[in-house]
Amino acid sequence: MNKLINYAKWLAKIILIFVNYPLLAFKYNFDFQFLNTLYMNDKFISKNRHAYNSLKINRLSNYDFSKESKLSESNQGILDKTLNSEYFSNLHNFGYGLKVLETSSFNNYDYLKKFHLYPANVFVLDSVSELMEEGHLEDGVILDYPSGIGNLFLYLNKFVENVNFIGIDNFEQISREDINEYQKNVGSTCKTLTFEEYLKSYENNKVDIIVSIELNLDLIIENILSLRANFLIFETMYISRQKNLLNKIYTDYSLYSVNESISIFKRS
Repeated sequence: MNKLINYAKWLAKIILIFVNYPLLAFKYNFDFQFLNTLYMNDKFISKNRHAYNSLKINRLSNYDFSKESKLSESNQGILDKTLNSEYFSNLHNFGYGLKVLETSSFNNYDYLKKFHLYPANVFVLDSVSELMEEGHLEDGVILDYPSGIGNLFLYLNKFVENVNFIGIDNFEQISREDINEYQKNVGSTCKTLTFEEYLKSYENNKVDIIVSIELNLDLIIENILSLRANFLIFETMYISRQKNLLNKIYTDYSLYSVNESISIFKRS
């Protein structure tokens, strides 16, 4: 009976989504999982219009990242043999990240492609730069969780000291050995630890920012919240559909800014 009720609810939602996005339904071959992502993102943004901060990467134009991109891309051979090579070998186009941007007002795709990063992480770079300019960084740790190969840190090092970078990963998608090889080849000294290893060595560290992109947050949200970071940066589509997650986040955080790609929360 429950299955029938859930199916009826999903069918009703499909009709609602189609009414809202008829042209996009045809364009994206009736991928209603993706259209539902757009629908929930739009609802979340509309509800929080006061915190809307449009998609922009203006601050990044102050830096030349060509060296970092070439370094990262030159290690593609390592990424092609990882446990989740589908993601690491296809950072620009994996999942819904780029497709969400295609339906927004953002149009600077040529610049996005200059980065060897998943699209949302480019907006993370710009946001961290903004937070730094506004004086919100307090020499605490910046955590990327899950950090994968740690290529976000390669770019962040352009304007933030890398002594403050730590990656957290469970090494299920990429091995510790592959990460270490990549980090060595790009000249990075960033540590990548499991959550348990991080707690053992850095439990009392002040955390400025936790970045968590391209992962179902319900798997790690309790861990993230326990670290009491000043700011949390998530991919919007991973929170807009999850009321239970938001309720947990809102216990200690308020929404600082939101756009179609990323959402930032500030500890109250």
